[in-house]
Amino acid sequence: MSFSNAEQTTEISQTGFLDLFDSNLGTLTGVTLTLNGSETTTITLTNNAAQNQSVIADGTVKLFFSSNLAGLTFANPLMSLSATTGFVTLAPGATQSFGPLTDTDTVALTPLASLFSVSGGGQFSITCESLSGIALTGGGGNVASTQATTAACGASIVYDYTPTTQRVPEPASMALVGLGMMGLAAIRRRK
Repeated sequence: MSFSNAEQTTEISQTGFLDLFDSNLGTLTGVTLTLNGSETTTITLTNNAAQNQSVIADGTVKLFFSSNLAGLTFANPLMSLSATTGFVTLAPGATQSFGPLTDTDTVALTPLASLFSVSGGGQFSITCESLSGIALTGGGGNVASTQATTAACGASIVYDYTPTTQRVPEPASMALVGLGMMGLAAIRRRK
């Protein structure tokens, strides 16, 4: 079971739903919850100084995850996505755009299995919210920056379990029962 949201302009607040484990199927022995995030950003830099300016611009998106499932918590921000221009030298008055720059991340968690086991199953939600920004290193305070950023998140879950076993008679036992029934029928016919 999984969901994957489309990228939207930041700041985002996205929710998706995953199935809970139906305890009628067996005993839940393990859970792997995988959360993922992505960002796409375009960074534009303008040198407002009278001389060349060297600068590095880092666009970041921090993703914070939460859930409506009691007991399921995350160490937030769970993901920090980054897109960088690298080292750039801009001439006086020059403007330069970089992008689209992208980054993705995936975090696999193994939460307590008992949180997910419910008779009859059901669903729970995963929500992620973003905080995005841009940081400049260099430029002497003379470089203006803008960014246009989109981000998204998703999740998937895998359950490991021992199935509930129902006693099913072996074929040989069923054959003996059948022979016994035929024998009883023959005795009744004779009487």
